[in-house]
Amino acid sequence: MKNPLLPDTPLLNLGPAPSVPYLPRQFRLSVWNCHKCKHASWQRDFLQLCDQSDLFLVQEARLTPDCSNAVNQSGLNWNAAISFLSPRGKIPTGIASGCRAPASDILFNASVCEPLFHIPKMTMKLLYPLAHTQLLVINLHAINFSGLAPFKQTLQNAADLLDRFNGPVVMAGDFNVWSRGRTEEMLFTTQKLGLKEISFQPDLRTRYWRRSVDYIFVRGLETVHSSVWDVESSDHRPMTAVLRLI
Repeated sequence: MKNPLLPDTPLLNLGPAPSVPYLPRQFRLSVWNCHKCKHASWQRDFLQLCDQSDLFLVQEARLTPDCSNAVNQSGLNWNAAISFLSPRGKIPTGIASGCRAPASDILFNASVCEPLFHIPKMTMKLLYPLAHTQLLVINLHAINFSGLAPFKQTLQNAADLLDRFNGPVVMAGDFNVWSRGRTEEMLFTTQKLGLKEISFQPDLRTRYWRRSVDYIFVRGLETVHSSVWDVESSDHRPMTAVLRLI
């Protein structure tokens, strides 16, 4: 029997049409787990981040009418991978990637599920045109309430989506690395893929058990500037970075 919480169509395209044909050589990235858009000031912070972003990766996007209205005002074209529908109202929730340029080759992996409700954790791959090349973007929300093996599978899903791509890469999101074992697996996988972690000073990222859970990793890009926004509209703080093609 089909799970009534799962959508018929996991992939959605939302928001205004792309406004530029490709991302510039230097572009602005934001990454944020917005906690299902629950907080009163969420829309204000979201739109401020959109205004300062060329590419925006969101986790726990809950597409209520208010959220959809903000998406339409964002100036970014959005592709969403829906994990589940709320029991009441059937509101889609998942991850979403917004960009000023059009996405192509949009794929997702939903093979890892949270154990209690069997809701898939989404990993999303998108290709964007970038100044005479292509940028591969992985937006992920790693499995949380599980042992190490399903978490390792989440990382392997991301690695599979990167397979045989030699151009610039951004891999970012909520990795849920609240334990030493999870952190070590994340660092092992990203190093194996040739990805470099972006650091922040001061580092205001959200921590659980004294460990940061949100990360940005890149390859073929240099970091011009990075920061963490101190907001109260989510249980995660947004990360931003200005990146330049090497």
